[in-house]
Amino acid sequence: MISGSLINSINKVIASYFENHKDETKVRAKTLMPEFIEAQIFTHDHRGGLPIRQVLRTLDKSNNLPLIPSVLPERKKKNTNWFFIRLKQATLK
Repeated sequence: MISGSLINSINKVIASYFENHKDETKVRAKTLMPEFIEAQIFTHDHRGGLPIRQVLRTLDKSNNLPLIPSVLPERKKKNTNWFFIRLKQATLK
């Protein structure tokens, strides 16, 4: 089971990444591993982003993937490529 605090921390790191990288709209999940490690969500990277991919797979299997709104799975026959996308901001009038 994935804790709510872990999900909140992951969402904060993703939001911060896109705030600091204004030109990017889509990024591989493994690209954010240094940020996740810096935020002490994971202790180290293993096999090119395996820790975040395991979290995403667990959420996917339990139908809780919408808890991370910026996740974009690209499903293939054998595997899934995981990406994070920039969320559109609501415009205030």
